[in-house]
Amino acid sequence: MLDLVGRSCLITGGSKGIGLAIATRFARAGATCTLVARHERPLRDAISILAKHGQQDHRFLVGDVGNKELWEQAVKMNPRIDILVNSAGRSQTSLLLRTPIEEIDDVIRVNLLGAIYGTKFYLKEMTRARRGCIINVSSVLATTGGGGSSAYAASKSGLHGFVKSMAKEASRFNVRINNILPGYIETEMTAVIRSSAKAEALLKTPLGRLGTSAEIADAAYYLATNEYVTGTDLIVDGGYATR
Repeated sequence: MLDLVGRSCLITGGSKGIGLAIATRFARAGATCTLVARHERPLRDAISILAKHGQQDHRFLVGDVGNKELWEQAVKMNPRIDILVNSAGRSQTSLLLRTPIEEIDDVIRVNLLGAIYGTKFYLKEMTRARRGCIINVSSVLATTGGGGSSAYAASKSGLHGFVKSMAKEASRFNVRINNILPGYIETEMTAVIRSSAKAEALLKTPLGRLGTSAEIADAAYYLATNEYVTGTDLIVDGGYATR
């Protein structure tokens, strides 16, 4: 279905993993995508992938979502977007006592502040157009927590309160905002998890397998196209949160 034809999307963390899967799903539906990530080469490769799914003029922007200068540049480059996907993420794989302060700062800055900054910079134009959709890629650890992931879980949990509050602020302007809470997904981020920890996660997942980026992309597509959903945490975790 090409029900995103004519829609403009900006997707952070769009050069790989879940972000690229979402961009690909949206491009297949006819959307024009701007991808944001820290490194140019993976972004160019990602644009080549999107080019296989239509004739849209996809673009990219190199930068750090935790810096407001990136968002100032994004708005100049693309002042009007219909869908913002905050998918850029920074992981944590150590106990808090062993985690450097600088790493904690980076996790919070990218995962939480990046989404807040992006929303703030694009919300004004969305409210003026009286239409917009914002999707944050959070994590099931926002609800369950996880040993060795305290700062990461806190950053994702912060998105819960942010979305609940923003839904109340933005709904009167027909702007919707939601979170997706993936469980353990086959990505570069989960590839660094110890095999024992991954095995434990699978034991706690009733469906007994890791999810795929494409399954998260389908959830993002649902949130982008269902215009009666806002302020929601959509859990896509194979049942992990039930254990």
